[in-house]
Amino acid sequence: MMQPLDRRRIRRLLLVQGMLLLLVTLVALAFGGTAALSAFLGGGTALGANALFAFWVFTPYRAQRPGALVTRFYVAEIGKLVLVGLSFAAIFIWLRPLNAAALFVSFFLVQVVSPVVAHGLAKETPRSS
Repeated sequence: MMQPLDRRRIRRLLLVQGMLLLLVTLVALAFGGTAALSAFLGGGTALGANALFAFWVFTPYRAQRPGALVTRFYVAEIGKLVLVGLSFAAIFIWLRPLNAAALFVSFFLVQVVSPVVAHGLAKETPRSS
């Protein structure tokens, strides 16, 4: 069974991703509504895919079946990639005008930078026994 510490880490990471998504969207608003919407959709794609992955992988499982966990991990990763690909395809097809730079920068920041920030916050948080 997953430990409460693991659940807190997952929640913290998704919360940091959500806060970073809002921050990036607000910064992009300075460049116009199109940039803000594109940034929101890019970061939202990353957040949604990561939330789906976390839900899929970190639901309760039995330690006696480690192979099932590995299979769940790979299926979740494929699902995440499919969701990201379909989301980007839909955004590129239906969003006009589109600010591709804002879309991809926001996706990158939420996907790559937020785990670094969440890890830094975890180091600063005192551990309780």
